[in-house]
Amino acid sequence: MQKKATALEGLYIIEDFITETEEQVLIRAIDSRAWCGNGVAPNPELKRRTQHYGYEFSYRYRKVIQNLGPLPTFTDFITKRFKQQKIIEFEDEPNMCIINEYEAGQGIMPHTDAATIFGPIILSLSLLSSCLMKFTHSNNPETQFLVVLRTSLLIMTKSSRYDYKHSISKDIIEWFEEGENGEKREIVRSRRVSLTFRTVRNLGVDVATNS
Repeated sequence: MQKKATALEGLYIIEDFITETEEQVLIRAIDSRAWCGNGVAPNPELKRRTQHYGYEFSYRYRKVIQNLGPLPTFTDFITKRFKQQKIIEFEDEPNMCIINEYEAGQGIMPHTDAATIFGPIILSLSLLSSCLMKFTHSNNPETQFLVVLRTSLLIMTKSSRYDYKHSISKDIIEWFEEGENGEKREIVRSRRVSLTFRTVRNLGVDVATNS
């Protein structure tokens, strides 16, 4: 397990954070739980399916609205690994996890996770389909970075956390350069599930200006 720095300050990726077996166990556990979004409350207006643990985030009001209790036990080995690998300190231990399902043709609009609510570290574990995530500087849109998300953990801190907006396109087929020779590789998007871990520090603060 190796934490790799990217070209963007504060952005790291661990490509082997979980095993294929652990990925399958996680997907089974997630799919055994109820999904919301896509017409189902809470957040019925959301066009994708999602699960909220620790705290509930309202996409309509753009704020964290209630405490849901501890994170589910199926994430225990993940948060334990965060500590073992010294990815987090005690004060940054995540108390919120949002699980999102992205079908082919679904993406994420450019946004920055609100500094007024969430702590300095955002951790996102990607499962199933690969995709590209784009980081665009908030004040200089021409400054951009691309990272490939496979079955990997993305760690956002410092500049990548606060100075950039991150997004994922709706493209079903994506291309990226890999290796020293810049060889073009193809990603054919299919179902992707992500688990995003955050530390909620202020409940009920409006985050509309940060998304």
